[in-house]
Amino acid sequence: MSLWDWAVAAYERPGVADACLELQDAHGQNTCFLLWAAWSGAADPGLLEHAAETAQVWENEVVAPLRRVRRDLKSPTPPVADADRETLREQVKSTELAAEKSLLEALGRILPARRSPDLVQVLQAAARAWGAAAPDAALERLAQALTAAELYGRGANGHHAPPTPGNDEMLDETTDEPEPALRARLAALKQEHADLDAAVQAMAAVPLPDLLAIGRLKRKKLQLKDEIARIEDLLTPDIIA
Repeated sequence: MSLWDWAVAAYERPGVADACLELQDAHGQNTCFLLWAAWSGAADPGLLEHAAETAQVWENEVVAPLRRVRRDLKSPTPPVADADRETLREQVKSTELAAEKSLLEALGRILPARRSPDLVQVLQAAARAWGAAAPDAALERLAQALTAAELYGRGANGHHAPPTPGNDEMLDETTDEPEPALRARLAALKQEHADLDAAVQAMAAVPLPDLLAIGRLKRKKLQLKDEIARIEDLLTPDIIA
């Protein structure tokens, strides 16, 4: 999973967006930078300072101005019609997301994903490198939200997070199915995965792609991939030497 896909998935999980916005709006932190720090496990002060300087240039010159325009367009602005204003606001929002994606990709090239034993410590070091004071309680809320979302382990070490209860139930259902039913289910899942892949490519090809919608489809693809793998395991018994 790329840093961008991980960040989009993380941001949509309960508590993550609220924690990020609190740190951004109330304490002058940068959401992309903090999420990269969590994803990469970066704790070296020199590396964090370099990454912060890289992020601050793009944030100050590109992302922050776009954010201000998007927020300003939230209120009616006569004589422009509300429908026209909302259309422009959505276009600015898409451009802002594209700018944030570019920033995350640049940060991802500085340090790839790896796991840190202490996410709170990583976020504290990142907040110091950014140069704005952030209370430990706010950073701890973000760390707890990422951990509760079961995305920190996946993003940081490249492995899937533990199965959710829904996935466990799905696995229980498939274990009782006869082999022909499992094979039919497997074929249907593979077709659905292929259809989603085609949809993602089509959505990404438009001039102003909906990056959040694309992220949701990609997460669905990952879920399907996990289910496909489980069924393939059931159809291929282990060989005990």
